[in-house]
Amino acid sequence: MLRTAKKLTAILLCMLMLFSAFMPAASAVSAENYPVVYIAGYGANIFAEKGNINSEVYYPTGADVGAIVKEAIEPCLKELAKALVTDDFDNYCDALYNSIHPIYENLSLAPDGTPKDNSGRVENLEAPVFLEYNKFSAGEETFPYDWRLSPETSAAELDLFIDKMLADTGAEKVNVVARCLGGNVLSSYFQNYSENAQQKISKAVFLIPSTEGINVIGALFAGKINIAAEKFDTYVEELLKYKQIIEDDAAKEMLTVMITIFEQIKLLDLGVGALQKLIDEIKDNLVPRLIRRSYGSFPSFWAMVPHEYLEDALAFVYNTPELKEEYKGTIEKVRSYHDNVQLNARNCIKNLDGKIDIKVISKYNIPLLPVFEDCNATSDGTAETYLTSFGATTADFGKTLSESYLASVKEENKKYISPDEKVDASTCVLPQKTWFVKNNYHDNFPATVDAMMNTMFLTENMDITTDSRYPQFLEDVNNGEALVPVIGKDEEKPDSNSLLGILNTIKRFFTALVALIKGLFENAE
Repeated sequence: MLRTAKKLTAILLCMLMLFSAFMPAASAVSAENYPVVYIAGYGANIFAEKGNINSEVYYPTGADVGAIVKEAIEPCLKELAKALVTDDFDNYCDALYNSIHPIYENLSLAPDGTPKDNSGRVENLEAPVFLEYNKFSAGEETFPYDWRLSPETSAAELDLFIDKMLADTGAEKVNVVARCLGGNVLSSYFQNYSENAQQKISKAVFLIPSTEGINVIGALFAGKINIAAEKFDTYVEELLKYKQIIEDDAAKEMLTVMITIFEQIKLLDLGVGALQKLIDEIKDNLVPRLIRRSYGSFPSFWAMVPHEYLEDALAFVYNTPELKEEYKGTIEKVRSYHDNVQLNARNCIKNLDGKIDIKVISKYNIPLLPVFEDCNATSDGTAETYLTSFGATTADFGKTLSESYLASVKEENKKYISPDEKVDASTCVLPQKTWFVKNNYHDNFPATVDAMMNTMFLTENMDITTDSRYPQFLEDVNNGEALVPVIGKDEEKPDSNSLLGILNTIKRFFTALVALIKGLFENAE
């Protein structure tokens, strides 16, 4: 009997060993299910009294914007008419400034980059931790920071918030998701509280981080506003394709075709040329004043100025010695973030990876708003892919990496080239742990991306090869309905100004016109 039992045991062990050969090791697929700290981007409510949700709401702005604009239209138009005749736009700038800055009067910060009053978010240390079991399997808690302040200031609060969360949950560590401006905060935490971060954070995901900046913000703060009329048709077409602005497909197609026609006959150039001339006339007088009294009073928005724009932006906004002295506190906070955090972000991530399991999720294949010179890069509609990925090499929007570039890539790095040949991830700071989502806008956060991040948290040492559902390059299908692997190159579109492009526009125009007429008859019935 004993011999039989031993034989059975041996057989079972052999079967178990044989079976386990086809299964991933438990240590490779499981990880501690730690609660998640979610560091959102800007835009959460700001209250007149920090911690009092019943006090006046400063953001979204409590000003009656409609009434302010309505009241300002007549005097602004009068001053504009005078300016166009006299070529003196100072009074027009004053009228615009006086009508716009009251909208942000309560929200703006003092010249030293701190609240003028007791405004802010919920008081961090007094906020109870309630896990919302809605995105991540171990629950999440949003870090309620005042997004106007310097990310380095928020990083100090984050350290205390994580302590509070660990105490309330009993967990040994937390996982972190840092989205957009949240990436600036997390990078500041990694840089300034490295030892604490290693002790308290298991895994961290940078989700389209603005740690290294957003060029359109840099261009605006530096006064480098240049409208590119020839890119508007592409921008509008992509916007309508992925944003549910117009529900009727025929109307959406007709609008994009008409804008293309306007671009082809250079009608857009006339309107844009007049608008650009007006901008050039007023920007030096008006824009610095408005920036100082609105988003430029926030050190957080200065943290989203790429370093290449910084000196020009500081000189443009604080354009006299007196202003430099008055805003010395804000300027010091701005320089501290750029010198201490932004310029060191990649090295900091590289040094911490392995001690903290760090992932990056970037987005691509959407054009930028064509209002500044460097607007050719592929992006998520707001932030450039090469910045949100910490260093990917990318083709300009609508193009692929050149043949000469692809030929120069080392053989061992060719696996990091996207199937559509638009992104080379080998130059990222973490090429094995950086993912790219195609055709998904910056402000769109579908549940499919949450599911991917949850898998990252539940999987030990996950990289781009670990899970077949999540290769390095993914495409958003039907506005977040699914994520599927990117396969092959996109179909090339003819240049809209070429003969083939013009013929294609004519075809699209009549197709859209027929669809619109058909829709009208169907609605009439």
